[in-house]
Amino acid sequence: MKKTTIFLSHITEEKELANIFKQQIEKTFLGMVEVFVSSDSDTIKIGQNWLDRITEGLRSCAAMILLCSPNSISRPWINFEAGAGWARDIPIAPLCHSGLRPVDLPLPISLLQGIEANDPLQVTQIFELIARQLGSQVPSIDANSLVQSVLTFEAPYIIRLRLGKMAHELIAIGAFLVQEIIIHEPNQVIAVSNVYERDFIPIKTVLDQLQNESAIQYSFKATQFTLGDSGGGTAGTITISCNNNLHELLKNLISH
Repeated sequence: MKKTTIFLSHITEEKELANIFKQQIEKTFLGMVEVFVSSDSDTIKIGQNWLDRITEGLRSCAAMILLCSPNSISRPWINFEAGAGWARDIPIAPLCHSGLRPVDLPLPISLLQGIEANDPLQVTQIFELIARQLGSQVPSIDANSLVQSVLTFEAPYIIRLRLGKMAHELIAIGAFLVQEIIIHEPNQVIAVSNVYERDFIPIKTVLDQLQNESAIQYSFKATQFTLGDSGGGTAGTITISCNNNLHELLKNLISH
């Protein structure tokens, strides 16, 4: 008997959450359902063509679950896969997590019934949808335990999302400082001298935010004042130390 396929669309950074739902769904439906997860080795075997296998999954799935977060919702593949499901007129459930709410979904995904992954009552709707596609009764599920797994994933991931946003802002307005950070080791205290106050002020807000997240420690001390219509002003030294997570994130962003 061929299993019913449920396509679970996600970005690479959220594969852990995708596998949480894959395992829970397949366990709950006693092997009657196969959840297609593109990052899972049981879904795409070594040697198989990745794109061909995804195309097959999109063509054969009976329903689709979209993992929607502030990080994933603008990614091309999520929208491509959602469009494929839309064209086939199959049920599509946007599963919102990590700070994204159903009301935050962009068009046309917002026209679908969004579900909050950290709400036990809403999470059960996923299993009700799958049961309808199977023509079976809704199985018993420990929604509270599933939601606890979601929350365990979300806690550090939300921090990474915030750091990612701040890192992009720092690169955009303080590239000179980022270059100094990434050529040194993480947690090393470095001093960037001869920084004019007019160049420091625009990045102060994001530095304060990063310091509040314990991603950096920094200070700015004025050391000199020079006169001049265009080149004068107060200058000083930024002393800064960056933790491992932010250091790695900045290096990755700069390299790409």
